[in-house]
Amino acid sequence: MEIKILVDNTAYKRFYAQHGFSVLVNNKKRVLFDAGQSEIIIKNLKLFNELENFDYFVLSHGHYDHSDGLKYLLDYVDKIIAHKDAFIDRFCDGRYIGIDKDLKDIIMKKCDLILIEEPYKIEKDIIVSGYVPREHYYELDNFECIKDGKRVKDYVNDDMFIIAKNILITGCAHSGIINVIEYGKKIMDIDGVLGGFHLINASKEYIDYVYNYLSKQDFWFMPMHCTGFNALKKLSDLKNFVYGHVGKVIK
Repeated sequence: MEIKILVDNTAYKRFYAQHGFSVLVNNKKRVLFDAGQSEIIIKNLKLFNELENFDYFVLSHGHYDHSDGLKYLLDYVDKIIAHKDAFIDRFCDGRYIGIDKDLKDIIMKKCDLILIEEPYKIEKDIIVSGYVPREHYYELDNFECIKDGKRVKDYVNDDMFIIAKNILITGCAHSGIINVIEYGKKIMDIDGVLGGFHLINASKEYIDYVYNYLSKQDFWFMPMHCTGFNALKKLSDLKNFVYGHVGKVIK
């Protein structure tokens, strides 16, 4: 198995950076997890010589910086896995941050869409988490969504991750990175964790809380995308920290 980082806020040499996230998991099946927000996904796939059909596209959650690059890949994707709440309209400080509305319409009407809430097994060694229980403390964001015609607090209940051969991959960890990891441990043993840890606007107290938790773990971790500079700086002091970027390959 190998994991290739396709979209992230930082990139290595010839690759392109973008606010967003995407990885490709190559095992018996080809699984694309998230797609960034634009055609950058196509450019980086070509640089990896990986622009070909994918057995599954897994959407971590319904935010534009994880979904909208899929517009450029619909002809390459066989099946799409998402949480049922991924397609609601979402806002942050009044700005629309949900899936592009035209793309949303295409996915729901024309694609082979698999909606889940519980863990879903793509193959023996690749499992999509479904809903992540919120059993440990985490800090909520200033997100809103439309439900039953009303704008209400958005808890991003569609936040999901995948585990591929003991490597946990999370898009943004909106359910709290500790909740993500602890739930992941119930699904499969974990050797490594990578993706967005969503600490970009976190308080110093919460960053310290996550730091102390990770300092006691025996797996490596690679925080990217929405982790934020302050958290990256703090977490990089830990011996199990690994720096991640577009162009990185994990085997």
